[in-house]
Amino acid sequence: MLKFAIASLVFLVAGPVVAEEAPDSFSRIFAGLQAGWQQDRQTLGGATTSNGSNSSSGLAYGGQVGVDFRFTSALVVGAEVAFTGRTGSGVLDLAGNPYNVGQGRTIAATGRLGVLVSPLDLIYLRGGYANANYTLDDGTNPQISANRDGYMFGAGFERWLADSISARIEYGYSDFGSDGFFGGIAAPNTVAELHYRRHAVTMGMNFRF
Repeated sequence: MLKFAIASLVFLVAGPVVAEEAPDSFSRIFAGLQAGWQQDRQTLGGATTSNGSNSSSGLAYGGQVGVDFRFTSALVVGAEVAFTGRTGSGVLDLAGNPYNVGQGRTIAATGRLGVLVSPLDLIYLRGGYANANYTLDDGTNPQISANRDGYMFGAGFERWLADSISARIEYGYSDFGSDGFFGGIAAPNTVAELHYRRHAVTMGMNFRF
């Protein structure tokens, strides 16, 4: 992860720039792609169950659309909707019983507040709503699928590379709350609480109109 972040930052800082000035660079509608590292962590336990945890990483990938408004020469406010997925899965152990945990699609609607440190370089904070799909499968009982509402926040750096093209690197943390499961996912007549959290470091390209 650290090597990916360092390489991405070097690319953004040293990337080619066609125009020395871009006065309207961050005041446009945009659409783009993103990819990077994502780690999902689930913890499972309860009053009558032993605790279990799963932490698995994979490739995050997806796209985003949004719009930025440049209110002053330095202040940028924006909104974005992103749709992402992730490769791989993990195994959660509950009292010696393994459950396969899969990560499905995620939809996020967020806002961001940024400061231009130069006409081409934006540092920003992001936060808002997110919804993620998870599946749990013990290989015996019917698979459980849950769409989790939650929130995400993070920070990033975006660099204007050329006319209508920018690139960014971003860290995000997401929390999708917890659920109580009765039987099936645990032993009969027991309650287990499953909590979902996520860390991600992604790099993206935006095309502006």
